[in-house]
Order: sequence, then C-alpha cells, then structure tokens
Amino acid sequence: MEQLRSKLEEVIIYLKPYLPIANGHVVNFITHNFWETIIPSDIREEIDLKGTEFVFSNFWSENQTPDPLTHFFTSTKYNNLNSYPSSCYMKLDDAYNVLKSWGYKPINKSLNLKEFMGAKKMHEVEVMAKLVADFSKYAGTDIIVDIGGGKGYLSSLLALAYNFNVLGIDSQSINSEGARNRTVKFEKYWQSIKKKSNNFPEEKLTPPIIKEKLDTYKEYYEKYSRKSAVLGSTYKQITEYVTENTNIAHLAQTEFKVNNKEEFTLIGLHTCGSLGTTCLKLFTEPKNNLKLLVNVGCCYHLIEEEFTNDPFWDDIENELNKNESYGFPVSNCLREKKFQLGRDARMCASQSPDKFFNSKDLINSTKPLFYRALLQVYLVQELGYEHISRCHVGRLANKCLTFNEYVHKAVKRLQLNIEIDNEKINAFYDKYLIEYERLKVFFLLKQALAQVIEGLIIMDRLLYLYEQGINEAFVAKLFDPLLSPRNHAIIALKKN
Repeated sequence: MEQLRSKLEEVIIYLKPYLPIANGHVVNFITHNFWETIIPSDIREEIDLKGTEFVFSNFWSENQTPDPLTHFFTSTKYNNLNSYPSSCYMKLDDAYNVLKSWGYKPINKSLNLKEFMGAKKMHEVEVMAKLVADFSKYAGTDIIVDIGGGKGYLSSLLALAYNFNVLGIDSQSINSEGARNRTVKFEKYWQSIKKKSNNFPEEKLTPPIIKEKLDTYKEYYEKYSRKSAVLGSTYKQITEYVTENTNIAHLAQTEFKVNNKEEFTLIGLHTCGSLGTTCLKLFTEPKNNLKLLVNVGCCYHLIEEEFTNDPFWDDIENELNKNESYGFPVSNCLREKKFQLGRDARMCASQSPDKFFNSKDLINSTKPLFYRALLQVYLVQELGYEHISRCHVGRLANKCLTFNEYVHKAVKRLQLNIEIDNEKINAFYDKYLIEYERLKVFFLLKQALAQVIEGLIIMDRLLYLYEQGINEAFVAKLFDPLLSPRNHAIIALKKN
C-alpha cells in the first residue's frame, strides 16, 4: 500500500501543472487564447521557431530527435499505468500467473465466439468471462452478480459456458427485458458453438431450433414449448437502481434461495461513472457476502467528483453531485489532499489515445475540433453571442467539405436567426488558419495526459481497497486497447 500511495503522490505532483491543459475545453481554444496561456512555453517557442510541420515530422519519426514535445510525451509515460508497481498493475497473463501462484490451474476452454456480436463486445465478453470464471472457481463462489448487466452478453456466457448462477442487475427495465430476449438468441447460437467444439464433449448437445424471428423470449418458449437452459434458472435478471447501500446479498439470496452464509462474486463490465466506485464500496461492506470483485470502469466524465470547482460545468457537476455519493477521489490519500481533476480532465481520460497513436491521423481527429473552436470565435467576437459556449452542434464537421458549409449547418442547428456572409466566412477561416496548427499541438498534449489521468482514477480506486484491508487486489489490462479503450479491470479477493 505504501508503494502505491507514494507513486500516486508522485503522479499528482507531476500532473497538477498540466491540469489546465486537460481541463481546457477545445471550444474555447481560440477565444480564451490557450496557446499563450496554457501551452508549456518551451513547446510553444519550439513550434514558433521551427513550425509545426518540422516538429510533427520529428514527433512521428522512428528516430526522434529530443525536443520539448517528445520530452513531454516521455514524461507522461513515467506517470501512466505502466509506471506503477508491478504488484499493482499487470498484464492479463500476469493476472493468471497470480492465480497459478495461489495453486489454481486455469480453465483450458477456447470459445471462439463469432458473428453473434460485434468484434469489440465479442472480445470483451470472451476475455472477461474466462477470467471471472477462473477467479470465481478459485474463490469457491457459485453465484455471480453482474452490476449494470445491460444486454446480458457476459451474464449469458457465464451461465451457458461456465455453468455459474448469474444475477444480472440493471437500473433500466428495458435493458433487463432486452437481456432476456438476447439470451434466447444466444442460446440458439450457443448450441451451434457446442456442436462444433471439442471443449464440451461431456454435454448433451441440443441443435438450435429457432427458425424465425420472434419478438420476445416468452413468445419463443410458448411457440416451441421449450424451457430455457438458463433463463429463470441459472441466469436471472432484476431491475434495480444500485447504490452503495443496496443489499446485494439479500437480492442474490432471494433470487437463488441460498442461505445467508453463501458468498458471491461481484462483476461489472464498463460500469458507468461512479457506478464503478459504488461496486468497490459494496464489495467492502461485510453484509453483502462478497468474496471476489472484477470491475472494469468507464465514462469517467460522469463520475461525481467531490472537490471539483469549475464554473463552466457548474450546473452539470451540481446535478451529478446532488446525492453526495462521490466517485472521485475515494482513497483517503487523495481525499485528505482534497485533490480535484475537473470534468474536462475526466473527459480527457475517457478518450482513446491508443487508437489515435496507432492511426496517426491528426487531421481527421482535429478538423472537427478546429471547426467548432473557430465557430465559437465567429459567434462570440463577430456576432456578439457571449453565452453560447455550451451549445452543441453535433458531429457536423466530417459531413462538411468546407468551414463555410459547417457554419451554415451549425447556425441552422443552433436555430440562430442570422445572415451569413460567405466571403467574410472564407476570409475569417484564412485569418485563423494558424490556430489550427496550434490546436493540433493542444490535442496531442491532451492525448498524452489522458493515460496519466485514467491511471490516477483507477489507482485511487485500488488504494481505496487497500485502505479497507483488501490486500489481494490489483489492476489488470484485460483487453486490446485498439478494440476496447477502457480495458483495465480491478480484481480483488477476500482471502479467509
């Protein structure tokens, strides 16, 4: 725990001077003169001296010459998740090595899911289902509670492929009903997987019988007079808004008719905002009888942050925080410091830097941002619309060939009754074109900081578990970041 606390303090010291960059809203890049006010002076001077073409060429080169921009990126790498102690952060294979060190032999079962769901979801579900199954078998938990179960893919697979009892909990009834309907389709698909696989020789195979599209799972079972293999028996869904005060043990005991000594696994695949920290708090509550936790968070911008103070987002932050059930920070270490990130910094952490750096597509990534920032200048400085910074025009830029076309469509969407001078718009675009090159630098810096901020959020959660006496806990990188940007799971086990 001391190693992690020390590293977090080191990251905080590094990050604080750069939080204005992370919290700089791109809409205000030109109007608030971010180039002069928040871009580090050494990077700014290098760009002004040598130009962006030269600096960017060096940045993307395999044989970089050290300069302020490359130095900035190197410094962020010393503070992202890979820089944390190896006992706290590890790759998927290392997580399995931990399991082996405890004397458990992982399941040797390859599912090879294809076609039933998108590539991203298929990858996530297959990897996480196997991990949850292995750790749950070691923990001796037969019942898994899936928080924010959504469409039910993960729950269905755990019930069908690994024979667990699974309780899916979602706050919206439409998701619970949708999970039931998808499970019917998945059962059909699952039978065909078993039939083709050598991994299930002991199981009696039932060929798929769905021959037509039916609207609901009830209609399917009534028509074919067949009982589901899992629905209502090993896989159950309930609609419940989960808070840190929810009695998870009572819900699981009620649904599966088990005694009050039964212990459970708690999982969540992409628990949104503060739901991720809610799961941690539920896990540490003794009455919930939770033995194992596997949680992958997402949507950091929707976290209720305790100490944030940002006038630009005050109304949204106040609405998020009205229940005073905060999702950041949660560790005593950061709470004692009253550390704050800010909504735009958390939004920054929700980006996909791996995808961007893999594609190296700086133009298509930044063109929409420049158009919106330039539109802001036009609306505020040219037309006098002072209070329009939070107005959304949507994803118009990639549908427009020119900035002129973008302005016409944006003004229409904003329902502004103004007359647009096309020649003036074109001249306006040419005048501010240098800001496009500067905005590209701003974008690169935010991408570099994204992984530092995400790491801080995740490790704050891990430290919280350590502080609660949960010693067998770590963060593992489960998924391919090019497929699934939010790919880190917190895994925690209460050992007797």
